[in-house]
Amino acid sequence: MESKKGFNCPFETLAGKIKKETLPEKVPPSPASPDISFEEAMTGVKKIPGREKIYWKLVLKRPSMPGKEEKIDVKRLLAIRVRDTSEYVEELVMGFQKELFDALHQGKISVARTLNLRRLGAAEAEIILEQFFKESLARGDHCILIIHGRGLSSKKEPVLKTKVHEWLKRGPYRKYVIGFCSARKCDGGPGATYVLLSHRPLKKQLKKRNNLT
Repeated sequence: MESKKGFNCPFETLAGKIKKETLPEKVPPSPASPDISFEEAMTGVKKIPGREKIYWKLVLKRPSMPGKEEKIDVKRLLAIRVRDTSEYVEELVMGFQKELFDALHQGKISVARTLNLRRLGAAEAEIILEQFFKESLARGDHCILIIHGRGLSSKKEPVLKTKVHEWLKRGPYRKYVIGFCSARKCDGGPGATYVLLSHRPLKKQLKKRNNLT
């Protein structure tokens, strides 16, 4: 009976071409080695050159010094109001009550429009602000929000923030401004300002009030 052969026999052609005498002798299996230490097993082993190079650095956390740990209370930090900080600004025309600012910071007065002046030069910002005032008054908006940034990169005082507050007090539309104050944190905090607008010039109204009293 003929023996079955597999389809893939790559070494079949080598039969008879390699003498048995040239093949290496089979190494007998070594008996179970006794327990030896790692140092003994590594005797005679040479170190591979270049392995002393460090390819990464392990950064260990320094142990904290006793008495130096400061725990930050996140809830307390979030509870700080903008009105309690040194960056808070408010200005109110005589004849109006400060309760308007309380209503603003309680979210009871909605913002009709928002203008972002950040990254603009003072000259360009002034032109855009005047146009924004014109459109807001024509629409009958009562409260607007102006984003000017906190000016943290300024060398002295915030440039754009100071300019915006100056224009609100001395600009061409100042007679329509009832008051302004720094915004809540959700609307930009000290980097933005709420502006309350009157639909009519305030000077005439104040003169009538003064005449009545």
